[in-house]
Amino acid sequence: MLRKINISRFLTISFSVIIILAVFGFLIKKEYNFIYNSIAIYFSYLIILYFEKKKNKKIKNYIKVLVIMTFVFHNIVGQYYKFYNTNNWFDKGLHMFGTFSFSLLFYNIFNLNGEFLSKSKIFIFTMVISVGITAGVFLEILEFILDSIINTKNQHSLMDTNIDLIFNIFGGVIAGILVVFNKKSISK
Repeated sequence: MLRKINISRFLTISFSVIIILAVFGFLIKKEYNFIYNSIAIYFSYLIILYFEKKKNKKIKNYIKVLVIMTFVFHNIVGQYYKFYNTNNWFDKGLHMFGTFSFSLLFYNIFNLNGEFLSKSKIFIFTMVISVGITAGVFLEILEFILDSIINTKNQHSLMDTNIDLIFNIFGGVIAGILVVFNKKSISK
């Protein structure tokens, strides 16, 4: 148990340092919208940690690593190094990877809160995919709101949005397959 706490602490400290460096980098580049994004990402991770502490439930460390990787790929690789602008498939891959990560995270949270979930593999598979699709839809709505209010350029066209949603489905399906066929790594 102590080793898991140390790993979790190491992940949190490492992620904190990365976010601080990102904020300074965006300050130097005078890209203030990305600073707000970095802060929102960091607070999102703190909410996950707060859930763990408040409920005294431990999210699997490898799931935390996947979520941190999603945040770092988005914030550092995608925004700081401009991969969203220079690579057409980076955004699609990150949609798939991010949906995969968050599907596992939300399934793990649901599972930690009790064994209310059905034991049926079909039900679990469908639920994990549904969580992934729902998270992807919320992300697309957030992109739309940011484009409308702050004048960002997250959604380039209806085709871009639809392809993002398709890759969200792929990420949810991969997470669903992992959960159904490797339930020990996801369960309590």
